[in-house]
Amino acid sequence: MAERSIVDVGKVLQRYGLNVGENPAFGGVGKGHSPTGYHPKGLAIDVRDWRPDVAPAFEGGKPIPWKQRTGELAWRAKQLGLFTEVLGPGDKGHDTHVHLALQSPQAMSNEQLEWMATGRYKTPEGKLTDMMPVAQQATQQAQQQQPAVNPETFLKGMLFGMGYSQQPQETTEEKMKRALLSDVLAPAQSSNQAFLNSFLSSNLFLNNPYLA
Repeated sequence: MAERSIVDVGKVLQRYGLNVGENPAFGGVGKGHSPTGYHPKGLAIDVRDWRPDVAPAFEGGKPIPWKQRTGELAWRAKQLGLFTEVLGPGDKGHDTHVHLALQSPQAMSNEQLEWMATGRYKTPEGKLTDMMPVAQQATQQAQQQQPAVNPETFLKGMLFGMGYSQQPQETTEEKMKRALLSDVLAPAQSSNQAFLNSFLSSNLFLNNPYLA
């Protein structure tokens, strides 16, 4: 997922037939904007749908009025949660366009931008969908960032719940139990779940006197 500036976003939106302006990279900034705001700094764009009054959001789609298309564009931009600021129909002074501000480059996928511009996108399998793509990507990122489970900690916690708790002062049996866990858990780092299933069903676990 590439990082994109507001200018990168504007160029993508242009490819979908939208008008992009109020930015130094897109014809300059007109009067009426705060001199300390996002527009003069090149961190914002105004997006207008200047296609015919009734046109589809994407080729082959159902024709809808431009005001509806503009409102839906603003709604999708807000749903993505990627922009520093999103203003559109319903917000004061933005009934005819969508204001997008991005203070610093943000990771955005082609699918997210296509969905924002048109309301749909093509999945890696080549199917068209109107589901917001960010939810699935966020889940994948969370899974990638989730720390790996330490199998020894997991198994000890499970054994504790089954009544195999460690005493404050380790007895000889407890020390042997701990040594046993350390030995058998060594190969588990690369396949936690497979190892755990195998260990719990083995005679080493079921018939071991120190786990009885």
